Amino acid sequence: MLHGPVFNFSPRSFIYPLKDSALRQNIWQAWKLALGLACLAVFSSPASLAQQAPDLSGIWMATSPRSILTDNMPELTARARADIESFDPLSDPIIRCVMPGFPRSGLIIYPFEIVQTDSMILFLYESFGMVRRIYMDGRQPPDYLPPSRMGYSLGHWEQDELVIETHNIAAGLLDGTGLNQYGDITVQERYRLTGSGELQAQVDITAPQTFAEPWSRLFSWERDPEAMIFESVCDPADSRF
Repeated sequence: MLHGPVFNFSPRSFIYPLKDSALRQNIWQAWKLALGLACLAVFSSPASLAQQAPDLSGIWMATSPRSILTDNMPELTARARADIESFDPLSDPIIRCVMPGFPRSGLIIYPFEIVQTDSMILFLYESFGMVRRIYMDGRQPPDYLPPSRMGYSLGHWEQDELVIETHNIAAGLLDGTGLNQYGDITVQERYRLTGSGELQAQVDITAPQTFAEPWSRLFSWERDPEAMIFESVCDPADSRF
């Protein structure tokens, strides 16, 4: 049987034979620093950060009062005021079972479910069965992106906050009073869990053709582990419509 040399792969085995104690100490400190930086690189990787992100998954029930829908509304532009004055409630597309666009759809006081993965987060709304996709993989918006009712949402984590930026939202109503946004709207949402487990979100709407300044509000929800999302059916032939 062949016997080869046995190597003890330890930094001390290389450092201790050095006669210069100061040099030996410097090399030992440098090795520990290199090891620390390597560990920091591993635990600061996107995959590790994704594992440490708060778990927002589940079904959430609104705890915000309905008054939040109009709280802190900034001054309206002349165009927005004129549209409200001439608005006919029967012209609201919801009356015809047309899905509302975001952010109106996201601020309706109905349950919604969050499905959370490292690369994408889904918001599944009970109202109209609406779906929002928030891309978490660091992508950039496509060069050509037509406006849509839900817009295009990119998200990232800032420590324990989920930050979502939504652009490319098609023009539409912001509520049932005739308040319009004209396609120049951007929305930033910041979600975080409180110590009691409540989900809070600061929602900032920027729409220069509608508001004189950004509109900021704070919404809240509580997680209901026994809840479920029910099918939403809207039939324009229903006599109530």
